[in-house]
Amino acid sequence: MKKYLFILLFSFIVVLPSQAQEIFVSSSLQTDSVLVSSTINTTTTIEIATSSDEIIYNVKTDRELIVEPSIRVGLFSSKDQINFKSEIDYEIYSGNEFIGMLPGKEMVKLKYKNGKYSLVGDSLDLESDVFWRLVPTEIDGVFDLPGCKRTVYGRKRFYCSYRGVLEYRYGPKSKMPYVINELPLEDYMKGITETDNNSAEGYIKAVLVAARSYAYKNISFSPPTERRLFDVYASTQDQLYLGYNSEKEMPRVARFAQETAGEMVTYKNNVVTTPYFTHTNGATKDWKNSAGKKDRPWLVSVKCVYDKYKKMYGHGVGMSTHDALMRATKDDWVYVQLLKYYYSGTEVEKIY
Repeated sequence: MKKYLFILLFSFIVVLPSQAQEIFVSSSLQTDSVLVSSTINTTTTIEIATSSDEIIYNVKTDRELIVEPSIRVGLFSSKDQINFKSEIDYEIYSGNEFIGMLPGKEMVKLKYKNGKYSLVGDSLDLESDVFWRLVPTEIDGVFDLPGCKRTVYGRKRFYCSYRGVLEYRYGPKSKMPYVINELPLEDYMKGITETDNNSAEGYIKAVLVAARSYAYKNISFSPPTERRLFDVYASTQDQLYLGYNSEKEMPRVARFAQETAGEMVTYKNNVVTTPYFTHTNGATKDWKNSAGKKDRPWLVSVKCVYDKYKKMYGHGVGMSTHDALMRATKDDWVYVQLLKYYYSGTEVEKIY
């Protein structure tokens, strides 16, 4: 574990020009242009102000920043053996005990049977009563799962490459081993596939900041247990995460994830859950009325003008992605503007 402390210590740095950058975009709120400025010192401030009513949408950067956390993602479970390979060396752990090194380019087979974990390759033949944990020796380590057939409807390729750590661990609930990917939160964000690569910038960034907030709220900062193997599923049960292949397939999404690194939605200085869904029938739902639970004041009903005449598709709480896409595409709404609209009374803040 000592060589992988970078997961907790790693912080993402965006290199930008020292001088402020200025661009102009149009706004549906008035006929005048909207000035967008990015002022870079040690933190990033983005301000969007209309010349007529002085509305300002900014990313707040005045809080003390935390260390970027890591996140544990449940990729899939399988009774079949799992193949693992990387171009770089990986450390092999049995639980927390260091066992040895897996040389780069050597493929190993991971298997669980009758309470025993095996790891077999050309130079290795190991067995353990405790789960396997494979940790990269380099920060940008990527591993492949040869023979994996993880795919998504409508796409012809398999998504079987991931950054960071692989953990192979039996799940008592699924009654089979789980393949778990542990990595820095920002590396996870680059592999999020909740939008497409060609949408309006404001929309993609809004979805990414909402997705980052959702993921952060689901991270457990306690050691994993048999009952809690990971923080989020890699499917739409939580958020669709397809890893390194998706990162390469959708470079704009990966770039916008970097540009918004560490930014989350807050309400009264606390990061909050930010649900989103496909579209409404004209307005989102109140959390309290739809979920039957205590009030969440940032999740109240708002109008979705571009969803008019549609049927509700999804849980209806939070951000309608269709309405948000249309506002960003047709009305040039920027991402902070979108997030503050769907999540009432919130701010967008840089957390790390």
